[in-house]
Amino acid sequence: MSFLPRVARGVMMLIGIGRQTADTDEAPATPTVQATLLKGEIHSDMPLMQHAGFACRPLADSDHVIVFIGGNRQRGVSIASNDQNSRPKDLQPGETCIYSPATGSRIWLKADGSIALLPANNKVTTPGDFTAGGIITGNEVVAQGKKLSSHEHSNGNNGADTGPPV
Repeated sequence: MSFLPRVARGVMMLIGIGRQTADTDEAPATPTVQATLLKGEIHSDMPLMQHAGFACRPLADSDHVIVFIGGNRQRGVSIASNDQNSRPKDLQPGETCIYSPATGSRIWLKADGSIALLPANNKVTTPGDFTAGGIITGNEVVAQGKKLSSHEHSNGNNGADTGPPV
């Protein structure tokens, strides 16, 4: 094969689109995936490269953009992944959303400048202090096991317990 057709073939073999066929292997320092490409090629143990500071464990059936080093189909690296079934479809122009394909939980940077935290289990956890510079609103406040809406104080009513807040 002459030089130019060889180069053209190498360029054509550089990039592929594949579908993940198994769970991500998290054991190596860089996670790996197995994917099937459009023509039925199966590629295993491909490193899953992700942006520093972000980590994702794509689900089986996720799509991947795969780059083959030097056009060598035995040296694939996944450089992007997408889950078509769970991707949020309600974003406005310019909005950004970090979401979990498995649960649907989101951190949503909205067009109006607000940030929406939408956990699937309705719980947000922090191991340390939480500081807010504005009003905090909600249905109930519980501090050290005492509900604000129903707690009573002793000796507040001529020696008897007070009633709950009104």
